[in-house]
Amino acid sequence: MPAQWSMGRGDSRDEKQLIEAVAAGIAHEVRNPLNALQINLQILDQELRALLPDGSAHIYAVLGKISREVSNLDNFVSEFLRYARPPRLKLEQVPVRQVLGDLVTFLGPQFADKQVALGLTLGRGPKQIRADSFQLKLALLNLLLNALQATPPGGAVEIATAGDGAQLSIEIRDSGEGVAPERIERVFDVFFTTREGGTGLGLPIARRIIDEHGGSLALESAPDRGTVARILLPGPGD
Repeated sequence: MPAQWSMGRGDSRDEKQLIEAVAAGIAHEVRNPLNALQINLQILDQELRALLPDGSAHIYAVLGKISREVSNLDNFVSEFLRYARPPRLKLEQVPVRQVLGDLVTFLGPQFADKQVALGLTLGRGPKQIRADSFQLKLALLNLLLNALQATPPGGAVEIATAGDGAQLSIEIRDSGEGVAPERIERVFDVFFTTREGGTGLGLPIARRIIDEHGGSLALESAPDRGTVARILLPGPGD
């Protein structure tokens, strides 16, 4: 049997307050020095090139490595702050088919580069839902990138919609490596990742966004059988 894992809505109040307090500290104590580092690295690179025009010099390789690591850390901080301090939802009537079509178009080149097919099947269900378009796209983007990273060349990722007038279902199914039963229970834990270089924040961010929309996100997976992410969202409302 494939392992399944779903999460209820929201965190405990104490946990939420702790995360927000940590985020406030990180925003002030880490983000500002990171910005200063990036600016000074650019200045150092420019001044060095005036003194040492040979772009193949070892110092430029060292500077490049430092710059990449600073950029990776900045990306991690941005992801954590996005999780810890999510913006307030700006709800509107969102055309589901257009959102999914835009994502397929946007991610098409990235999937093609890895030789992974990306398909979209629009089934029954509401054509519009009341949602925050940007946040919904972010949640779906995180799930699709997760599926891409788990799927080897020659594999496929399929998006399918279903539902009725009261509820929308979106499934993202990949033919990737799957997740072992002992790990599936931790995939929504903050900072837990099975991928080298991963932040462990993509799935928690997606779950939080879906929860805030009054929906649910569940994963079903098994080793060598791929993974299915199932999203349920309320219909168009008023």
